[in-house]
Amino acid sequence: MAKRKGQGLKWTVPLVLFLAIIIDAALPGIFPTAFLGQQQIISSHLFLYFVVTFAFYFRDANILINSFIMGLFYDAYNTTLLGLNAPLYLICAYLILKVKKYFPKQAYIHYMLFAITITLLDTLLYFFYLEMNVAAISLIDFLVRRLTPTLIFNTVLAIIAYFPTKQLIRWLGYQDFIIV
Repeated sequence: MAKRKGQGLKWTVPLVLFLAIIIDAALPGIFPTAFLGQQQIISSHLFLYFVVTFAFYFRDANILINSFIMGLFYDAYNTTLLGLNAPLYLICAYLILKVKKYFPKQAYIHYMLFAITITLLDTLLYFFYLEMNVAAISLIDFLVRRLTPTLIFNTVLAIIAYFPTKQLIRWLGYQDFIIV
């Protein structure tokens, strides 16, 4: 049975990450703009959610390779700068793999790590784009118009994804996925 679970990780993780990339591209477009203030922008981070999930709940170091390779696909599919997100997703997965041993495997800790990685990822991207003169908004505008709505949107997304993720994690062999 353990061999089957390991085999499931090898093909399920890339498949889930691939599907998350496709869904990430569509979610902001179907989100009702009535919930957004003027000039607010949301970014879906379902792909990052699953990178954090797999890094947090499993010992499989293949998440580093998967996050980088799928990050390249994410860049090709969703952005114009190929290769910018791939190392950032790799760094996020690496950080989760390193810090997870200090935390209990509980859903609220998983969510907090997810929120921290969103903040880290979006802030690093903001400063990169600012340095390259692609972004011309102030830090306050970034925090109010982009990061806050993104965090709220992804909090709701994480709540919605909780039960399907719980079933997926159990199917892949992890049993201690609890809410509190």
